[in-house]
Amino acid sequence: MSDDGTSHATHVASCSGGERRDAGTPVLILDQSFDRGSLYPLRETLEAHVVHAGLPHGRSMDLVLTVHELATNAVFHGSGTGRARIRQLDGVLRCEVADPGSSEHDAAAWPVRHGHGLWLARYLSDRFTIGSGPDGTQATADFALPGPASRQSATPRLRRLDSHAVLELDGALDEQAAPQIITAVGELVSGTPAPRLVIDLSAVTYWDSTGITALIMAQQRVSETAAGMLVLTGLAAEFADRLDALSPVPFTTRETPAATVHLFPPS
Repeated sequence: MSDDGTSHATHVASCSGGERRDAGTPVLILDQSFDRGSLYPLRETLEAHVVHAGLPHGRSMDLVLTVHELATNAVFHGSGTGRARIRQLDGVLRCEVADPGSSEHDAAAWPVRHGHGLWLARYLSDRFTIGSGPDGTQATADFALPGPASRQSATPRLRRLDSHAVLELDGALDEQAAPQIITAVGELVSGTPAPRLVIDLSAVTYWDSTGITALIMAQQRVSETAAGMLVLTGLAAEFADRLDALSPVPFTTRETPAATVHLFPPS
């Protein structure tokens, strides 16, 4: 690491065009050292490389935030320097943030604070591990690359029933779908004194933090009404756990829209 805060990086683009590789062979996407003076350039470099590797823009922001927070921990709670590597393997971008440090700079020194560092890495990534050894501390965060069928942004479809409304989502719960969800919920709330709404997520194929934020905002809008109620259905267990951890407001959930009928007696 240079004294002036500059970083030394090796960038290897993912295979494209006519290039072929074994799907089980790791491909190095990024290898970049960092220190306190190079955290911001690291963010820019991360974004460019993971988008090029095929991670959707909204999810790439989750990755950039995660790696930046881990690097910040290495700088301020570790040895002050580190190295970030990203490899593509079996449909996953694996982010490794290493603090070479010493035995005095181990994982226990990296604090877990709500909304920062290890907390974000644990809930924004698809898999997270951290460990220390003779060579220092390494945190690893995996981000799944979506298949072609998962990339289409969800288009909300609102069905009005006698006792409640159902907002169906089919596709990616991402930064393009988020404003449509917020608009649809806003129109329902504005036109109904006591909005009763089910958001069905059973056909959601992919997500990013902007999509989760849209669900949180929907819950807040409905909760602001005198007798409104929102229920989420079709959540996979892992997604439900993640949503519960990231949301400051509690959600009511059921397995299917049919299982919510008893919650909405006829007006």
